[in-house]
Amino acid sequence: MVDSLLRLHYDATDAVGATTAMRAVLGSAEVSTRAGDLTWEQVSLVDDGITVSSIRSSGDGVRLRVRGAAELLVVAVEQGEAALTAGGMRLRLAQQQIGLVPIGADAELRWSAARLQLFAIPAAPLARLLGVPRSTVRLHAPRIDPCSPELGEYFRRTAALLTSSVFGTPEVYARDLVRAATVDALTAVVVEAFQLSDYAEDASDRDDVVIRRAIAEMRGHLTEPISVPEVAQAAGVSIRGLQMAFHRQLGVAPLLHLRQLRLEAARSALVAEAEEGTTIADIARRFGYANSGRFSTHYRSEYGEAPSATLQRVRGAGSTAPSPPGAANEADLVQVEPRFGSGGAPGPNDATGAAVAVDGASSTSRGTPTGAR
Repeated sequence: MVDSLLRLHYDATDAVGATTAMRAVLGSAEVSTRAGDLTWEQVSLVDDGITVSSIRSSGDGVRLRVRGAAELLVVAVEQGEAALTAGGMRLRLAQQQIGLVPIGADAELRWSAARLQLFAIPAAPLARLLGVPRSTVRLHAPRIDPCSPELGEYFRRTAALLTSSVFGTPEVYARDLVRAATVDALTAVVVEAFQLSDYAEDASDRDDVVIRRAIAEMRGHLTEPISVPEVAQAAGVSIRGLQMAFHRQLGVAPLLHLRQLRLEAARSALVAEAEEGTTIADIARRFGYANSGRFSTHYRSEYGEAPSATLQRVRGAGSTAPSPPGAANEADLVQVEPRFGSGGAPGPNDATGAAVAVDGASSTSRGTPTGAR
């Protein structure tokens, strides 16, 4: 087992023992009950990147208090129900629901009989995702409940992967790349689910500059791989800051806007080079698609026709001349599913900054936002 991973097991029958158990992982914590009877079983997996505690407890009005949370805490109710108060907000948590305790917040969690999981995320992975130094993280947490049930469910599934498959398999967790990627994935879901940001990037007064720089960087790499983190760096903001600026001003995620720009350029190339014998496969490869079928699917979804139809129209309406090799009507065979979401809702790739090739992006809403061209 890796040296940084510790497994702690506590059993307690009073508030003093339960408080000792919680302070081993949360620092400032206090457990109390209305009456003296209490059962407390806690298993904690402690690591430099994240700490997970599984708690099974019952008693008369069990109360867990945390003052000035040193780390970001996510509470997941596995059985029973609980009431969470954090940062002046209140939330009732039923089974399979999650809630947030922001860094620096005072919090109180109450229940009578429940099985809970507590995830403690330190500043380091948050700072890495938000693109700010760890020592200067000023976290803005506008809510303590997930912004959508889907993201709440995604957190639970990612957390299950961490606790059962990664923490539970030392030979897997001992690998630095796997460990870091898994912790970052869970942290990214928390950032998205609870709409976390750094206070410095909440204001919209720099949006125009950020978007202008970002789009210039995108246009400069339409035929080359480029990642969302690289675009954010060129724009002078974090990945999250870039995402918020695009959604505020253009209503679309940066990665999906990059795809739109590439499709625009591909369409222009098809029109300009139609008489030169260009093929759909040539255009697809030029603008980052290894798979011309996927390019045709995205193209048809964006413009309402297959790229082969664009070529044929430019070469002459009603022309019966055979299409050049590679310009077959492969997209005519593809049934495009209705687009999901609204306003180009971000997918998981946009939060993590993964995705360099356009063919790895997910679907977006029809059309190009005003000012995006």
